[in-house]
This record gives sequence, structure tokens and C-alpha cells, in this order.
Amino acid sequence: MKLKPSAISGKIIGPVPDSSFPAPWAYSSALIAAFSGVAYELLLANYATYLLGATIFQYSLVISLMMASMGVGALLMHRWRYPGLETFLGVEITLAVLAAVALPILYRVFAAGIDPRAVIGIFVVGMGVCIGMEIPLLNQMNQSKVWLPRILFFDYLGGFLGGVLFPLVLAPNLGLFRVAGLMSVCNSLLAVCVAWRFRGVLKGAHFWLAGTVLTLIATGAFLWQAETIRTLMELHLFQVRQ
Repeated sequence: MKLKPSAISGKIIGPVPDSSFPAPWAYSSALIAAFSGVAYELLLANYATYLLGATIFQYSLVISLMMASMGVGALLMHRWRYPGLETFLGVEITLAVLAAVALPILYRVFAAGIDPRAVIGIFVVGMGVCIGMEIPLLNQMNQSKVWLPRILFFDYLGGFLGGVLFPLVLAPNLGLFRVAGLMSVCNSLLAVCVAWRFRGVLKGAHFWLAGTVLTLIATGAFLWQAETIRTLMELHLFQVRQ
């Protein structure tokens, strides 16, 4: 995607819509992004409750702060000067990494006797800003009249599925660590697929392909060993024996 000058001022005002980004890719990306985004909200809220108690307060605070952060992320896109495709890949990689490291870091912080509220807030804001950037980025890639409503439909659908499946299927059957690993794999796998599909138009395609593949390998390894990591951390930090 290239930058276009304003017809009035001649200044760069943002990326030119990229009509080469096919609709099915945008819709599936919106679905996956929304699914994982809602799962992250519930994951962090659930874990904040686990560490701090006060269920209603923690859920309200985490979800409200993440929604506000998503608004900040969306607002940032108004003056974003970087190519949309590369930015989208960077957002997905960042989300995948944050999801994988959040719970182990919170375990360590809590075990050290440090109040975890600030650390939880950092992860909530970081993830929220990234999630808020996703839909504007997808919308910038093709601004036809039917593009945004359909992207929003799949965004809301993904949010619905994430909100339903997290408490009914994911958390009860996988546990929080493996859910975090699964969602991080979803984001990194999406990044790999997009990078491979559009490698011909990506600037620094080899860099992005390598980065996304390495992220997928790392998050896949975390998912594979998630319960082992949790068990070892509980044993060494809290002397909890299974």
C-alpha cells in the first residue's frame, strides 16, 4: 500500500486502499481477530479475578479498560503513516507474543509479592490498542461501499463465538494457560497465512515471513507445553503439588 497526497494540501494523509486484498481474507481475518480479542478480554478478566478476587469489579474494570484501549487503537489509525499490510502483521505478532507471556509473567509477579494490578493493566492496554487497530487496518485495505459493513458483521460474529465458546468449551476443557496458547497460535497463524499470501507485495517479505513463522513456532511450543509450564510454576513459586 502506498501513501497518497491530499488533493487540497498535497500532504500525505494515509494509505491508499489496496483492492488486491481479497474480501474472503478480510472477512476471515476479522472473524479470527474478534474471536481472539474477546477471548483475551475474558482470559485477563478471569485471571484478574483468580489473583485478586472481587469478580464483578475485576471483570468490569478489565473489560472497560480494554474497550477504552481499543478506542485508542482505532483512533491511532486516523493518522497512521505506515503500510497497512505490514502494520497488520506487526499487530498480529504483537498480540501473539503478549498472549503467550501474559500469564507466566503475572504468575511470577504475584509470587514475588508485587501487586499485579499494574501489570494486568499493561497487558490489557497493550492488547486493547492492538485489537482496536485491526478493523481499521482491514477497512483501509479496500474501502468499497459493502466492505466495512461486512467486515463488521464478521467482527461481531467472531466476538459472539469467542464470548460463547470461552466459558462453555475453552476454559473448562483447556484451562487458562492452554487457552492463552491457543489464541496466540491463532494470531500467529493468521499472520503467517497473510504474509505468505501477499509475499509478492510485502516490503521486506523475507523478514515478515521469517518473523511470522518464528512467532508461530514459539507460540506453538508454548501451547504444547502450557500445562507443564503452569504446573512447574505453581510447584516452584507456590509449592502447589498436583
